[in-house]
Amino acid sequence: MKQFFHYTGILLLLMAMLAGCSRKKNSFLSRNLHAVGTEYNILYNGNLALQAGLDGLEQSYRDNYWDVLPVERMTVEETIKLGTEKAADPNFERAEEKAVKAVQKHSMLINETEYNPQIDEAYMLLGKARYYDQRFVPALEAFNYVLRFMPESDQINQAKVWREKTNMRLDNNETAIKNLRKLFKETPKEEFDKEDLAIANATLAQAFLNLEQVDSAIVYMNRAENQTKNRETQARYKFITAQLFAKAGQRDSAFAHYDQIIEMHRKIPRRYYLNAFIEKIKLFDESTDSKTELLALLNDLEENRENRPWLDAIYSRKAIYFEREDSIELAKQYYNKSLRAKQAADEYLKGNNYSALGKISFDQSRFVDAGKYYDSAITKYQERTDEYRLVSKKRRNLDDVILYEGWRRGADSIFRVLAMTPEQQQTYYQAHIDALKAEEERIAREAEIQAAKDAQAQTAFSKIQNNSTTRRGSAGPGFGPPSGGNMPPNPRNASSNLGATSSFYFYNQQTVARGKLDFRAKWGKRELKDNWRRKDKKEDLQSEDELVDTEELIEEVRPEFTTEYYIKDLPQGRIVLDSIADSRDFAYYQLGVIYKEKFKRNDLAIQRFDTLLTHDPVEKLKLPALYNLYLIYRDGGPETTSKAEAIKNQIINEYPDTRYAQLLRSPDSKLDVSQTPIGVYNMLYKEYEKENYDYVIKNVENYANVFSGDPIVPKLELLKAFAAGRLYGFAEYKKGIDYVALNFPNTEVGKSAQGLVNDAEALKIPEVFVPENGLTDFKLVYRFQNTEQDALDDTVSLLEKAIQSEDLGLRVSKDVYSTTETLVVVHRLSSKMGAKGLGDLLAKPENEYNLTRPFIPMATENYKIIQVHKNLDKYEQEML
Repeated sequence: MKQFFHYTGILLLLMAMLAGCSRKKNSFLSRNLHAVGTEYNILYNGNLALQAGLDGLEQSYRDNYWDVLPVERMTVEETIKLGTEKAADPNFERAEEKAVKAVQKHSMLINETEYNPQIDEAYMLLGKARYYDQRFVPALEAFNYVLRFMPESDQINQAKVWREKTNMRLDNNETAIKNLRKLFKETPKEEFDKEDLAIANATLAQAFLNLEQVDSAIVYMNRAENQTKNRETQARYKFITAQLFAKAGQRDSAFAHYDQIIEMHRKIPRRYYLNAFIEKIKLFDESTDSKTELLALLNDLEENRENRPWLDAIYSRKAIYFEREDSIELAKQYYNKSLRAKQAADEYLKGNNYSALGKISFDQSRFVDAGKYYDSAITKYQERTDEYRLVSKKRRNLDDVILYEGWRRGADSIFRVLAMTPEQQQTYYQAHIDALKAEEERIAREAEIQAAKDAQAQTAFSKIQNNSTTRRGSAGPGFGPPSGGNMPPNPRNASSNLGATSSFYFYNQQTVARGKLDFRAKWGKRELKDNWRRKDKKEDLQSEDELVDTEELIEEVRPEFTTEYYIKDLPQGRIVLDSIADSRDFAYYQLGVIYKEKFKRNDLAIQRFDTLLTHDPVEKLKLPALYNLYLIYRDGGPETTSKAEAIKNQIINEYPDTRYAQLLRSPDSKLDVSQTPIGVYNMLYKEYEKENYDYVIKNVENYANVFSGDPIVPKLELLKAFAAGRLYGFAEYKKGIDYVALNFPNTEVGKSAQGLVNDAEALKIPEVFVPENGLTDFKLVYRFQNTEQDALDDTVSLLEKAIQSEDLGLRVSKDVYSTTETLVVVHRLSSKMGAKGLGDLLAKPENEYNLTRPFIPMATENYKIIQVHKNLDKYEQEML
């Protein structure tokens, strides 16, 4: 009976407890039971998942010490998630699920008031999980829920701080700053949890930094580092503060903070400790700091085994030190060591190393190597960054250098060998052959050494297997294989061991490589076919008994191991050699201009121009080379003035009528220099369209002097070339575009001019008049001196009147022919007789036109020739 009452009492108690657990009834029992269930079950597991996700986030994050570190170690995506996406990290997804479950199962929201004291924790967990999963919009909703429905919560200040953290992540930096400042003003410090206060100040600092307000960021970052008790967080905040001081130019304050981090040493992650040294080295000032102490520090950092994960950064700083000390070979050595460091993962640092090696190679005139280094650097920088654009520009600038240096070296090599005696050529190429053989021998020796190592490894492996088998065979009961024989070998292990350690010939790549070399040295190149040993390859003319016995084989010599192989391919013939010489001279000239204009390397420019002049180049290269040398020596200071004057006098005396002589005389011209360069160009172009070619030519020459060095000059010179072509003919046009192509080769206009030069050579119209029989397009031409302007205008009027009244369907134009003569031309005539008939008809006195001036009927094809070559007089003599 007692048991009955005992169990009945327990049952009634349980029923009362269940009734008291109602989420709609605000009772002491309900509040506490739901609070306990929320805190010690659901939220506990949710917080564990959140911490696991946060640990994973920080472990996968890699800080970029080339920029100011962010407050939090998390990579923020550019795309804002709206909340409908699935969580990226399962830990954050689990934390969110636990938070939602806590709210669904234990929330006691009665009349818009929450009575479960743990639900605010659930919403904070929900918001943080969403925040770290970068779903900032729904995270903001969670924090705002706490602020709206739980104003008495002890989490209210933390909710406000995290709301502004989220606003800052949504680029609402001004809002975050305003609300956090208001929070500090309205809330006493005592009401803040210390870590929440540190987070609030750090968030303010990050928001100011996002707005590029460094001074304000320093103030709040300084506060944050003094408020947190977490050593790792404190070290990070101190590091950021030091970076901000450095960014603001306050070197001493930055040093003080880095020293504080160094003093923390074992209490903080080593990444902050080591990078504090690196950052101090970056701020090294030669005027105040000791180079000896710097090198000693670098050596200590390099030798410390704990610093192995950061050897790439240490080696790079050491390379920079040696480069500044002009120890270039040591600098190259350490840049390469930085690139080869096993732990090297800093892509930006790799880009800097490659870029530095590219600069060293360029300074040493190894332009192909420089181009390769710059190519590697480009792959390490992110696109649209300053570094990416700078290195890309340097690499593009090297394209022409690499091209022309290749031309130059190839041509120089050819002419150097051609200048040798036959005996010297034999010696020269034999040295090359010996070098080839030595390299192959080196490869063969390395293959033999590797084969020996593999054989030793195989022997050792066999011994281990034998010993293992012996031990298994002699072991007591329970240690050997089951009765019935040995264990079958594992096929996977067998195949891997065979490939890795077998001494069988074809499993050893080094041995195979050596065999190929030996075969080729003995037999030369042989096709894979029957009777491959036959001396004579004409198999259809020989029988089986003609096969050579193996013992009597004559060893064949590979073609590339004979001097004749190279000598027979040397170019021969005057036309071929002249073409090579022209390419060489052009390459020397282009290199001189590139070094002078693009790279400001006057030493290399002088070397290339001087070498060009020793080759006795054509005038179109010799004159601009001399002029460029004059400019270099003119600007080189007092010690080069005499050289400049000598070249100036040479150009003026030997080539007095050239463009360069005119530039050197530099007559003062009364020009309106108040206009901008582009304004002058537009004005001259309009004159060109009006066919005022003489005006354009004269003014381009003057304005080119006024705007010397401006990017508009090559455009002006090209405009002048077109005008000269229209006024003086093809020869002057060709001379003009040659001038632009040679003097401005690195500009877009210069490259376009070079294309025009190539086209002009290909499309050059011969100075031979075509027979006009059978042609169907003719013109009627009247000649006028420029002093006969009234007669010219009257003729045009009469022609237009006649064409219109007679409805002939013809067209009249005024075409500039020369500086002294203009042509009035009637177009669209179908025959020479028709053109002559029209001229005769217009000249008859009985009609109203009475156009008695002499005329010339000519085919359109020949009209093009006379405009190109300005040979109208010759046409009248030969064709009329």
